[in-house]
Amino acid sequence: MPVHIYGHPVDMEPLWEIARRHKLEIIEDAAEAHGGEYKGARCGSLGDISCFSFYANKIVTTGEGGMVLTNNESYALRVQSLRNLCFQKERRFYHTALGHNFRMTNIQAALGLAQVENIEAAIQQKRWMGSEYGKRLSRYKLLQLPVEEAWAKNVYWMYGILLDAATGMTAVDFAKRLADRGIMTRPFFLGMHEQPVYLSRGLFVGEKYPVSEYLARQGLYLPSGLSLTQDQLEEVCKVVGEELPDGGKR
Repeated sequence: MPVHIYGHPVDMEPLWEIARRHKLEIIEDAAEAHGGEYKGARCGSLGDISCFSFYANKIVTTGEGGMVLTNNESYALRVQSLRNLCFQKERRFYHTALGHNFRMTNIQAALGLAQVENIEAAIQQKRWMGSEYGKRLSRYKLLQLPVEEAWAKNVYWMYGILLDAATGMTAVDFAKRLADRGIMTRPFFLGMHEQPVYLSRGLFVGEKYPVSEYLARQGLYLPSGLSLTQDQLEEVCKVVGEELPDGGKR
């Protein structure tokens, strides 16, 4: 289950090889990667099933909801049934399984289709944002910035930065300092093994994942909306530099 996190595609070749060797299906999470590309192929076309999110902060949004894609007819029919209370084509009010009401409204669909027509402009704006942040923040040695691998097209759904532990601050500390200067941020995701809902059920107890934990403690993303202006971006970068120890140089 590869996740194209924050708009950068996963390196799929090793996963395809594992899937072939063990006869596994690939469920591709492209929720944050509308328009992202892996070796010229669009995210969402790289697995047996792919999932997109249309939540309000996504590059294409319908306010809420999402979409499942597959070129497997049996999977498609199964998903269509599950999203519609498991109605059967042959007998409408006859159910052989429990389904859900995951239907998108026509109004939501119309909103999404209109945004799809403008997706290339949205991707261009996101990539501009990523480039401009990169130019201005690369001077700060205490920050680790997003990358774009040679085989990838990053759509920078969110511009995430990783704060070096040498700052003596966590992302929460840094976010508070930025908020005091009028810059809103969001934290990185917290690992499943640290979620109380799972720990209370006896899952992941005693398990440690240092890389995941470090990312969760030190990562945050900067203002990344499609309406972000040049002046706003420059102000964000200015404040980030001013709030880093020694101007972020050490």
